[in-house]
Amino acid sequence: MVSRNDLERQIIGFYGASYPSMFEIERRCMDRDGLVIHHLDRELPGGLVLDIGAGNGFTAVRLCSAARKVVALEPDRGMIDTVVPLTWVQGMAQLIPFRNDAFHAAYATWAFFFDGVPGIDKGLNELNRVVVKGGKIVIVDNAGDDEFTSIAGKDTGSNRTWWRDRGFKETLIRTSFRFDSLEEANRLLAFYFGQEAAARNLKTEIEYRVVAYNTTVRKR
Repeated sequence: MVSRNDLERQIIGFYGASYPSMFEIERRCMDRDGLVIHHLDRELPGGLVLDIGAGNGFTAVRLCSAARKVVALEPDRGMIDTVVPLTWVQGMAQLIPFRNDAFHAAYATWAFFFDGVPGIDKGLNELNRVVVKGGKIVIVDNAGDDEFTSIAGKDTGSNRTWWRDRGFKETLIRTSFRFDSLEEANRLLAFYFGQEAAARNLKTEIEYRVVAYNTTVRKR
């Protein structure tokens, strides 16, 4: 049996707590038109919804409504922002600290994209455990094959076959990074991919393709 300590060692640290200025640029400039949030708002039901890897609550707070309460689950204590009016829980996807069938749906945005790493299947099993039969799970990730990928000089897309093999359907969302200046754009790109990659960029708006994987929970 895998222990909690073993699972915690598998968590990949998030940069947002250590480099808040870079994270602020990312959150402000990525998908400025809110197409990802609009998609999630359409797909997710009312009731109780779990955000896995909620970061600072940017997405969760925008999905809350009179009919939907979002609970923010975040493993990195440094990312939890208690000023944001959410129910915050520190925890990880592989050991979700809630009872069976506690939620009507669950989602993750750029938090479940390490296809095939140890523990991800256990995380998906946990999502199936805590979401009711017939409830929805949505995972948002990079689609690749876009201007963002070309600047990176490597494939930044998720493994779409990997998700399809696990019963997920996909929706492609065409969005962009839209920066206030070229200097700001290249600061973030240099942080992501290095100075050489950033030097190749001459644009303040960069095409970015996102894929939303979704499935309906089926209990045995």
